[in-house]
Amino acid sequence: MTRSSFPDDELRRALRRLVRLGGMLEPHEHAGLKLSLSEVMAMGELSEVEAMSQHELGRLLGLEKSTVSRLAAALERRGWIVREREPSNRRVYRLQLTDDGRAVADRLGEDLRAHHQQLLGALTPMEREALAVGLAGLVRVMESHHQSTSTRPHP
Repeated sequence: MTRSSFPDDELRRALRRLVRLGGMLEPHEHAGLKLSLSEVMAMGELSEVEAMSQHELGRLLGLEKSTVSRLAAALERRGWIVREREPSNRRVYRLQLTDDGRAVADRLGEDLRAHHQQLLGALTPMEREALAVGLAGLVRVMESHHQSTSTRPHP
């Protein structure tokens, strides 16, 4: 058997199972619509504001400029957002949900809320508390790691 250089630890095993069980690598259905995880996340971010720049969406989602550009174009083709140039800076795109996009975001949000309630409802109170503490800790160290590596000079 070939030994992999990938870590064989609890974190990798758990994350791998979560990604697989959550269908995160392929588009999947939410509220009767087939969407990628990045589309779901973008719709969630855009539903919380009146409008935001394409750059800001990329920062919130942790996506590269070209990736968020393709994502925004796909959402625009579906009729869920409008992309308009910022009048004061023509290099900046402003993104805003259309009425159809807002309706889709509401459906997605309701579907995800019900799904989360179902999943979390199957946990004991102690498991929910442990999950919240563990995830908060993981996010904290990941943010710290990200900040320390993003400030390092690149070779």
